[in-house]
Amino acid sequence: MERKVVKNTVFLSSANLFARVVGFFYFVFLGRVLGVENFGHYNFALALVYNFYPVADFGVERLILRDLSRDGEKAQDCFQKILPLRFALALTSVFLVTLLGVVLSKNNFDRLNIFVFSLCLLPWTFNQLIAGIANAFERMEVQSLAVVGMSILTAVFGGVTAFLGGNVTQVLLVAFLANTLVSLVMFRLAGKIGLKFKVEIDKSFWKKVLAESWVFATIMIVAVFYLRASTVMVNLFKGPYFTGLYSSAFKFIEASILLPQSFALALFPQTARLLSSDKKSLKRNYLKSLGLIFLFSLVFCLVFYFFSPFILKIAYGEKYLGAVGAVKILAIAAIFFFMNALPGNVIQNSPRVKKFLPFAFANLVLVLILGSIFVPRWSVEGAALAVLLAEISAFLINNGFVWKILNEK
Repeated sequence: MERKVVKNTVFLSSANLFARVVGFFYFVFLGRVLGVENFGHYNFALALVYNFYPVADFGVERLILRDLSRDGEKAQDCFQKILPLRFALALTSVFLVTLLGVVLSKNNFDRLNIFVFSLCLLPWTFNQLIAGIANAFERMEVQSLAVVGMSILTAVFGGVTAFLGGNVTQVLLVAFLANTLVSLVMFRLAGKIGLKFKVEIDKSFWKKVLAESWVFATIMIVAVFYLRASTVMVNLFKGPYFTGLYSSAFKFIEASILLPQSFALALFPQTARLLSSDKKSLKRNYLKSLGLIFLFSLVFCLVFYFFSPFILKIAYGEKYLGAVGAVKILAIAAIFFFMNALPGNVIQNSPRVKKFLPFAFANLVLVLILGSIFVPRWSVEGAALAVLLAEISAFLINNGFVWKILNEK
């Protein structure tokens, strides 16, 4: 394995670890200060809006990473043409998530929260564009700095707001402010990687990009909807109180998968090259990486399965002990969450990526069906069980697909 991959993995893992630790303690702080029901309102807004982050991206980041990893000289041309497209996609996403919030929300408070938090999509789209181009040059420190800065600013602004008695809407509003401040830093960093701030309207280029990126977009949109589906379903079937409980349990999963995600991102440029030049080496690297990720996942699973009551009590307080059952089930699901972070590298770089779409949709449908059956019956434990079964299904599907790709001549 190349030294640069290890270095970039350490960069991203360290930054994401720091950001997740800060984010986790911020999340715990809000859980205690806001109370279970308001915490449920907060998490419903997050769960719904986060579904539209891949809509705002629309697969453009992965396309940039793939193409500029092979030909870096196109970076400036790519940047100035894609920038207005990214903002158009972000505005569309704000409109769509606000509309969906009107339909799914049962009160105006949730609708307002969803709109306020959706505004974060505007500065975020600029930040991700700069970070995506830097990643293509294997300059992972740019994204690392953005991740760390975002976590600190959000936690400080949001924590102070909540501590001073601010409501959920105000806490979400300062997240938009934090994103905007990070954009100012990313504007400066763009110059350091050779990018000049120019805007070019090229509709033919946009059509070409969207014609290629929609596949990546669809996969990411389905993946994020899948990840947030259980939280949304708990809110719809059980209300904000149980959403607060389930979110406290699910946060451990979100915090845990930073290592496999960072590892997978660091491997992405190398996977793009080896898939077309040396599949045997790629297969060896893939199996080694999968084994390493499994070992880390096993440690996480054992810790959270056996110590979940203690962890919940220390983190959130006794009011959240109703989530113990969900934490134990999700601890087992974490093994598959970890290992499912890796197959996307191979699938998204393969010509067979379009053939994978029906399987991705099938798994989303599966978690929705299981959730609609289990959540009304077993509440937060039912949502966790739906996620576990869906993750097992995803692992079998993903790796079966990867194996076909790696064995093709």
